[in-house]
Amino acid sequence: MDRQTPPEGGTPLTHGTRSDGGSDTGSDGLLEGLPPEIRRAIIQPRHQAPPPEADRGVPEHAGRPPSYPPRPLGLPAVRDGDLLAAVVPDSVVDGAELGPLTVRAASVRGDSHRWRAECRQDALGVTRLGPAGDGGGAGLQDFAGSDGLLLLAVADGVGSAPLSHRGAHAAVGCVARQLDGAAAALADALRAGDGTGFVALAERAVAAAAAELRASIDAPPAAYATTFRALVVPLDPAVRVRGFLGVGDGGLFRLRDRSWWDLDRPAATTGPGGVIDTGTAALPDAYQQVSARLLEPSEPGDVLVLCTDGFSGPLAGEKEFREHVAEQWGHTAAVPQPSDFLWHAQTRLKSYDDDRTLICLWEGIG
Repeated sequence: MDRQTPPEGGTPLTHGTRSDGGSDTGSDGLLEGLPPEIRRAIIQPRHQAPPPEADRGVPEHAGRPPSYPPRPLGLPAVRDGDLLAAVVPDSVVDGAELGPLTVRAASVRGDSHRWRAECRQDALGVTRLGPAGDGGGAGLQDFAGSDGLLLLAVADGVGSAPLSHRGAHAAVGCVARQLDGAAAALADALRAGDGTGFVALAERAVAAAAAELRASIDAPPAAYATTFRALVVPLDPAVRVRGFLGVGDGGLFRLRDRSWWDLDRPAATTGPGGVIDTGTAALPDAYQQVSARLLEPSEPGDVLVLCTDGFSGPLAGEKEFREHVAEQWGHTAAVPQPSDFLWHAQTRLKSYDDDRTLICLWEGIG
C-alpha cells in the first residue's frame, strides 16, 4: 500500500465535477422554474463520455492470468434445496447520481464458486436513508440543507458457513432498516462532526440488526456468518464528513489522483506476503465488535472504495493491481459507465478467486 500523508488543502479537480456551461435549450419546458445551475447540470453530462470502444471481451488481468476461465460456469439448482442460492445472480451492477455524488457498484461471483457451481456469497446495497423524496426525483437534485443520507453497504458471507449467502443479504437489509430509523440523528451527528454520537448510533443499529437476523433464522447463527461494512454519506453537499461502520474483514480505501490510502486497516494487519489475514469477526454473533468512526472530510475528486476482501486483498497486496485500478478510476479518468465499471471490477489476478464486491463513491463539487 502506497501510504502517504494526504496533502493539506484542496487538490486540483480532475473528475467528479459538474459541468458549468452551455444553454438549456431542448428541455421541452420541463425544467422551467429550476435554478439555472441545476438546469445546466441536468441537461449537460457531468463528465465527457469516453470515445466508443470495441467490445470489451475477456476482462483484463494484472500480472499472470488465473487458470480459471473468465466467465460464469456451473449453477446451483432449485432442487438442491436452497432457493436463494439458486436464484442469486452471478453478477450485479448498480449505481446512483445524487447531487455531486456519483456511485458505481458491482458484485461478481468468484472463480472458485463458479467452478464448484456454488452461489455468490457476497451482497451489496446502495440506498437512501431518511426523508422519502427529499430533493426531488431527478438524477441531479439540489440537496442543500437536506437531512437525507446515502447508504453504501457490502457484506461477505464466510466461506465455511453453509448459509452465509443468506446472512450477507439479510445483514445488508437489516442494518439499512435500523440505520434508517436513526437517520435524523445520524444526519445531525455527521453535520456536527460528532464522532461519539455517530459511533453510539452505529453500534445500536448493528446490535438491533443482529437481533433481527437471529430472530428470523431457524439454524445456528454461525451458519449465517457474514462480514459487513458500510459508508453513511450526507446528501447535503456542504457536509463533507462520511461515517464508516463495519464488522469483520474487507477494505475501505481513498484514491486521490493516483495515490491510495488505506482507511480501514493499520499496516500491522497485513500479512508478510502482502495478503490480508482471513480470520475475521462476523455477524450476527460478533455484533459487539463494530468498528465505527467518522472519516476526515473528503475533497472534490476523491474516490472512496468500499469492498469485500475479494477486492481488498489484491488491492492491498499487489502493486501492479493497484496501479491498474488507479489508472482506470483516478486522476483524469472519467467516472465509468456502469457496464464499464463491471468490466473493471473483473480485472483478474492469479491466486485471488473469491467473490468480489465493491462500491466506489466519486466526490464532486458541492
